[in-house]
Amino acid sequence: MTTPIPHLLLRGGNTFDSSARTFSGPRDVLCHDGRFVAAAADGAGNVLACEGMYIVPGLIDCHVHLTSSGAGNEESLTRGMPTAIRAFRAMRHAEATLRAGFTLVRDLGAPEHLNIHLARAIADGLIEGPTILAAGFGVTMTGGHGHTAIAREADGPDEVRKAVREQLRAGAGAIKLFASGGVMTPGVDPRAPSFTEAELQAGVEEAHKAFRTAAAHAQATEGIKNAIRAGVDSIEHGIWLDEEAIGLMLDRGTYLVPTLTAPTQIDAGGAEAGIPGFMLEKNKRVIEDHIASYQTAVEAGVKVAAGTDQGTPMNRPGENGQEIVLMANHGLTPATALLAATAWAAEMLGLGEERGRVDEGYIADAVVLSRDPLADITAIADPTAIVAVVKDGRVVHRNDGGTR
Repeated sequence: MTTPIPHLLLRGGNTFDSSARTFSGPRDVLCHDGRFVAAAADGAGNVLACEGMYIVPGLIDCHVHLTSSGAGNEESLTRGMPTAIRAFRAMRHAEATLRAGFTLVRDLGAPEHLNIHLARAIADGLIEGPTILAAGFGVTMTGGHGHTAIAREADGPDEVRKAVREQLRAGAGAIKLFASGGVMTPGVDPRAPSFTEAELQAGVEEAHKAFRTAAAHAQATEGIKNAIRAGVDSIEHGIWLDEEAIGLMLDRGTYLVPTLTAPTQIDAGGAEAGIPGFMLEKNKRVIEDHIASYQTAVEAGVKVAAGTDQGTPMNRPGENGQEIVLMANHGLTPATALLAATAWAAEMLGLGEERGRVDEGYIADAVVLSRDPLADITAIADPTAIVAVVKDGRVVHRNDGGTR
């Protein structure tokens, strides 16, 4: 891992207080050995002038696919593409994601375990990018959603258990299970459940034994409920939530990662962007229900965490902040939308005691903004508003011409 500079001072900025849900300051924020500290550390260091600016925790995207560019015709574009070229593309996508202020992501599926290899390359300091919790392959039923590219097929509890263990052996930092059909795989219906509760439970047990979170791609109502009962940590998408499903999520503390960006961008791109017709047809059936389910869940008090499903059509790396804007536009306040991409996301990933806050002892990940995101949430998605990105106590991206 790249050694952090011994001492970095973020001087005079307004700092987001995750508990109070507002900015405090101006005050100095100090980093030493990759952590936020209470007092200046000994030794030489750098100073980043933040007067009049806004410091927020490093942003977290709980659902990405960094091997995908988000092109409308991604599947045909990458068909037959050499693994090395896919890896080089993923490296660029990781860099763009970091420049957008996202210092931690969970990658929920990639061909050939490329997400795991990418995570290792970043951790070893070979390339720049966010910290990655990579799932390797997702695990799906035979012919299920994702089987064409990013998932390993399995049937029955024992085979699901084995498939999860394979991902753990490969170095997975998270596990993904497919509980229903989806929009992007031809020939499957997003309204149809896939794995049974028993199959999902076997996968969740293996993930939790290894202290990994278990995410469920779950769009169909019955698939959502099967996944919640099986003990998953998060429901990804949650397009058709009913009252019983929401009640189960509240009872069990299951998070919703709504991925509102995915259907929004498919709808905006349309056929002109090269998006296949079957995706457009299915997306038309889901988009209104998707937003309505999210709003109902938020009103009921379901825990939410931000995730873009980056890599779906027109859902490009480096544009991840649009999910936070959509979450605010459709029901959260700007402050709670920011929490969904910082403290709440960290808690869902089991990292709430060391990430997602600008507090003493936490890993020193932060984004310095020129505009107040609580007054205008679009600042979080505006590259021109990002003055600097700090990861592990180092300034890894600057927009204003150098350290002062």
